[in-house]
Amino acid sequence: MGGIRRHKKKIITPGHPYDKARLERELPLVGEYGLRNKKELWKARTILSKARQQARALLAHTPEVRKQRDEEVLSRLIRLGMLSQGGDLDSVLALEVRTVLNRRLQTIVHKKGLASSPYQARQFIAHRHIAINNGIVTSPGRLITVNEEESINYAPRSPLADSKHPSRPLAPPVTEEVEVKPKKEKPKKEEPVKEPVVKPKAEPEPKPKPVEKKEESKVEKKVEKPKEEKPKPKIEEEKPPAEPKAEPKKKVVEEVDLSLIEGIGPKTAMVLKDHGLDTVEKISKITAEELSQVPGIGKATAEKVISNAIAFLKTKGESK
Repeated sequence: MGGIRRHKKKIITPGHPYDKARLERELPLVGEYGLRNKKELWKARTILSKARQQARALLAHTPEVRKQRDEEVLSRLIRLGMLSQGGDLDSVLALEVRTVLNRRLQTIVHKKGLASSPYQARQFIAHRHIAINNGIVTSPGRLITVNEEESINYAPRSPLADSKHPSRPLAPPVTEEVEVKPKKEKPKKEEPVKEPVVKPKAEPEPKPKPVEKKEESKVEKKVEKPKEEKPKPKIEEEKPPAEPKAEPKKKVVEEVDLSLIEGIGPKTAMVLKDHGLDTVEKISKITAEELSQVPGIGKATAEKVISNAIAFLKTKGESK
């Protein structure tokens, strides 16, 4: 009997779990792509970081070695639709997390119009309504190749295969036809004709005697005082609205991948971003003692990283 198999960690998780800036960046992606939890987002980020790590390692080799291993990395990304034909290693370093999330089965089902939202697409996949080449698939996070994308459709035995199903998007509304039966009219009964009743003429009433008018008493007329006119309120002239001040233009800082600096790996780059060091300029201006306070970075490594960051900024300024 063999030893206990210990599972290795396959996902790179963030170093600080309660970073407000990172949580605000990740939450819109979870809602846009209908992800179940943050673990699915971190999985896509790990796939991207491994591809970029392989590209950086190949760029460090000689051109002869690079030609042999170049096709292994690029052909897989082209087959998955993350890279276009003729892409190189430099274009791999420019990829984002959205390129991986756009190749998931859940996203493609929504974009093909088989579901009205990414959440409904996830439900259809989990309930065995989606098939690839007539084979049912129940994994929403499966990465789809370019050849498989054309064969995604409803499962043959699924009730959604019917074009009139109400759950399908843009399906015609279901209306029940109800037969209206005509009501039978009842025969009306003939009412007897009533003879007009002749009333006797009433005698005229005696007229009342006229009443003598009494002399009205003289009433002294009161002299009314003239009313004082109240001054009218002055109407203030409307002033034209003040013109809005033009906001100063913000300087746009180009985002550079920290892993391009020597001495910084993908996991170290994520730790530095969690501590607010998300640009090369911030790393070049910080002292070695402050940088060594970041977990996983010693004082010697901090000095080396700062000198490499300053050299990187100089080379970038000379290239411009």
